[in-house]
Amino acid sequence: MIEVEVKARAPEDLLKMEDKLVKIGAKRVKKEYQEDLYFNAPHRDFAETDEALRIRKVRDNHSEKIFITYKGAKMDNVSKTREEIEVGVADPVKVADIFKNLSFRPVATVRKNRIIYSLNELVITLDKVEGVGSFMEIEKETEEDGDIEGALNDIFDTYSQIGIEEGFERRSYLELMGI
Repeated sequence: MIEVEVKARAPEDLLKMEDKLVKIGAKRVKKEYQEDLYFNAPHRDFAETDEALRIRKVRDNHSEKIFITYKGAKMDNVSKTREEIEVGVADPVKVADIFKNLSFRPVATVRKNRIIYSLNELVITLDKVEGVGSFMEIEKETEEDGDIEGALNDIFDTYSQIGIEEGFERRSYLELMGI
């Protein structure tokens, strides 16, 4: 799958952004806490290749889920569109131990509170990232041969509907942390 994603700094408090999302028909899905442990590879520098490998813990009021995610390099100059491969796992400590034994090294942990909305085929998140600030991400998944340009148009149209025309950010939360 290709994750077509555009991130923007939240220009006002997140409660006001939630009101704007509801006014355009978005539905609140859930609120969760995410903790992402990022790794770098022994055979290439992910900061240079623009890739990412992480273990993500997701907690909400009802459960905790763990995922391994690989993200490929960004595919264009205006968004964070990239290949994404994700799989659920049971034990984050054992996965981290496997990575370390293969010479992958942990580089940083990103912690965020996330509120998730849906609007048609879009997933909209409002993130409060520890040490970085508040952001909105709008994404749409497409097949590898799907309509990426159409997905980007949908995303930017949605930003326009809620009054965001600038402040777009292609850097990852890791990069924004200076890592």
